[in-house]
Amino acid sequence: MGISPLLDEHVDSLRKRFHVDVKHENGFCVIIKDYPVPERIWGVSSVDLLVVAPESYPNSQMDMFWVDPPLYLEGSRAPNGTASESKCGRMWQSFSWHVQSWNPAFDNLLTYLYVVDHRLGQAT
Repeated sequence: MGISPLLDEHVDSLRKRFHVDVKHENGFCVIIKDYPVPERIWGVSSVDLLVVAPESYPNSQMDMFWVDPPLYLEGSRAPNGTASESKCGRMWQSFSWHVQSWNPAFDNLLTYLYVVDHRLGQAT
């Protein structure tokens, strides 16, 4: 199954700011290289970010996200709700972070990044 025109449009929008790769594996793995994170919290300024768009994008809710390299608080403590996981051909740190509501008329890959940014802005 190929990428939907809407997801392709959203990925192209991201490519104006980032290097983005897309792989098809149990949905569409959207990997954003050098995604900025708050250095004051994580001690690094960027990570590779993985989000997975389901086959029925945007009708099905996006869920969780993954980063590489792993992020640590205070230099050594893993954040709450994280684990190491193999996904889309490499190891990632998963963030078990779920959106409370999803409306496919408004929510999409681009708005989901606000969810990611919100979580990565928390030192927990």
